[in-house]
Amino acid sequence: MNSRLIFILSFIFVAFGLFTVMQNVNARAEANAKKQAQAQVEEKKEVKFVLWRSKHDLARGEVVTKNKLERVVLPELEANEFGVNSDIDVGLVQDSRANHNIPAGTYVFPEQFTAPNQAGYLDLLASEGNILYPLPISTINLINNYIRPGDLVDIVSVSSPSTNLSDVNAKISRFEGVQANALIRNIKVLAIEQAPLTEEEVNNRSNSSQISARVSASGSDKTTVVIEIAPDFVSRLTLAQRTTHLEIYRSQGGNGIPSAKMSDVLNNYHGIRELRGAESNVTNVEIN
Repeated sequence: MNSRLIFILSFIFVAFGLFTVMQNVNARAEANAKKQAQAQVEEKKEVKFVLWRSKHDLARGEVVTKNKLERVVLPELEANEFGVNSDIDVGLVQDSRANHNIPAGTYVFPEQFTAPNQAGYLDLLASEGNILYPLPISTINLINNYIRPGDLVDIVSVSSPSTNLSDVNAKISRFEGVQANALIRNIKVLAIEQAPLTEEEVNNRSNSSQISARVSASGSDKTTVVIEIAPDFVSRLTLAQRTTHLEIYRSQGGNGIPSAKMSDVLNNYHGIRELRGAESNVTNVEIN
């Protein structure tokens, strides 16, 4: 009897001890769970902002895409150190370029990039030491979308010693001395703008002198082609622009455009020589 009572009491004490231990374990687990939940709530409440950082060195004038940047998420306090209080959108579009050299690992912002429709874009395209030159040329021999900004072109001039061919409506009445020459080769095109413009475009251009990088051309009107040239070629090109007929053709590597004279075009070309006393005159049929 005594041994049975002792066994029962022992069982009760062991059971009570196990119950107490389980209660302590559950209490600790519940406390840990509450702490974790509270930490998660506090973490969710923490404000973070999105910034962008350069992966590699970016050179001035270099085309920048988001592939060249990395997305970084910073806590509010850390972002505030960079003057950031909201998510940053760098606003990159096709052909956006860096305004200046940007070292790798630098946080970047929208004002560090220029889009093609923004002022100063053409300055980023020009090579160091060259200048921009707006060259009006005839559109009659241009092919839609064949010459684009960034292409290299050859400038060909058709000249006559007796006629100013810079006028689109000029007519050659004397063939003697008429020739076509490659004025310069491998000139980089920065922008193309076709004329005439629509009424809306005319209104927009009246408020801005910026030339957009359009690439289409049609009809027989003049087209303004912005090119980059060396400063020592400006005088020659300016003179050619005002005295000859200019056209551009896309450069073909090492194959330049050869010069041509009237005899290369008209095999039986001979000027009709009229003798008047001691003078001789050469007359030609007028061509357009």
